[in-house]
Amino acid sequence: MRVFMRKSILFLQTMLSVGSSSKSDMKVSSCEVHWSNMPCQTRSDAEAECYKYLYDNLMVYDEVNAGSLGFPSIYRNGARDSINASDEDVVTRELAAVETDGLEYGIVQPTVNLSLNTKEYPWNEHVPKEIFMEYVLNFANVNEARNNWRQLLTDVLDPLVTSLVEIDGGKDLTVEEVVMALNSFLWDAFDSENPIRFESGQTPLIFDSMSVISFGYASCTGLSILFVDALRALGIPARIAGTPAWNGDPENGNHTWLEVYTEDLGWRITESAPAAGSVNSLSDPSEYWFCNPEKFDGNTKVYAARLDKNLSGETYFPLAWDVNNHGVPGEDVSERMTNICS
Repeated sequence: MRVFMRKSILFLQTMLSVGSSSKSDMKVSSCEVHWSNMPCQTRSDAEAECYKYLYDNLMVYDEVNAGSLGFPSIYRNGARDSINASDEDVVTRELAAVETDGLEYGIVQPTVNLSLNTKEYPWNEHVPKEIFMEYVLNFANVNEARNNWRQLLTDVLDPLVTSLVEIDGGKDLTVEEVVMALNSFLWDAFDSENPIRFESGQTPLIFDSMSVISFGYASCTGLSILFVDALRALGIPARIAGTPAWNGDPENGNHTWLEVYTEDLGWRITESAPAAGSVNSLSDPSEYWFCNPEKFDGNTKVYAARLDKNLSGETYFPLAWDVNNHGVPGEDVSERMTNICS
């Protein structure tokens, strides 16, 4: 994987320049953020829509901390319902006035900026707008600690991005190839002599990305969350998935893995290399130790975590470490997983 360590300053400058244009420059160009299934937008319009989407879908844990997260007061005082993408001047003025503990922003501003920057990566051209909003822009998975993981992962993964783009501009790379390259690269990117490893029984003590990186280990949930966050830092839609009880019996244990969205295959399962023991593909679910008829006997319930409250309805993602906590929106994917694995 050392091939991934080659840097390209020119590519870095190109990536970092996205979103750094002055406001006057933004107004000159009417089409800066392209979507595969929706009209393109100015950068300011896209940013304003991202802020509103994130605020409208805050998990219950985050609502009281909206100011600390960096949402402008216009969202927090009830006026947000009348905001739309054309109100970019209002949002821009509000962002300029935000101060979070002496800073000009919380984690939401780099979340929006860095997420939109990933639209420039060639492997993301297929991502529909609604999928981007829920599974790339999202700064949370479940009820893990909220922190600025996206900035750190963007910086750490830059050598990988550079190397991928050097391969014919990255245009011929499939999402599966990028996911597998990331799964090979990520775990020793922080300390090559002490790669991040699997260690059972760590959730919820160590399961947010920054804690996993700091301690150097986690169980399946923490490793899955770090992998999802790293994929989102590359602009690839991802979400954690899992079962609270194999065969419907808590005594049989639980497990967490993740799903990646691809244009041709839809949602496909994968797992972190430290948990799986190897780097597996997206195209062959049978490679995963848990995808078999014994585990999926018709009684195993499987859920994927999501963000959009309107789409999740009453379905929640069950937390095996906090069974009475129903605050994470979810999607029941039991039928699909049973069909795949049985």
